[in-house]
Amino acid sequence: MLEKLISLICEELGCDESNVSGETLLGELVGDEIEIKELCQALENEFDTEFGEEISGDFSVSRLAELIEE
Repeated sequence: MLEKLISLICEELGCDESNVSGETLLGELVGDEIEIKELCQALENEFDTEFGEEISGDFSVSRLAELIEE
C-alpha cells in the first residue's frame, strides 16, 4: 500500500519517488493547505475512501496509508 501511495502522490505532485518515504510529511511536498486538500481529494477518489479527519502538513505519508487501509 505504501509504495502505491508514494507512486500516486509523486504522480499527482510531479515529484521524484526517490525523495519520498513513509516518514515524509505532506508539508514537505506541497506548498499550502489548498494543495493538501486537492491531493487528499485525488487520493480519496483513487482509493474510493474518505479520510475521516482533517489532513494537514504534519501528516506523514505512512499515516495517510494507515487511514486508507482503515
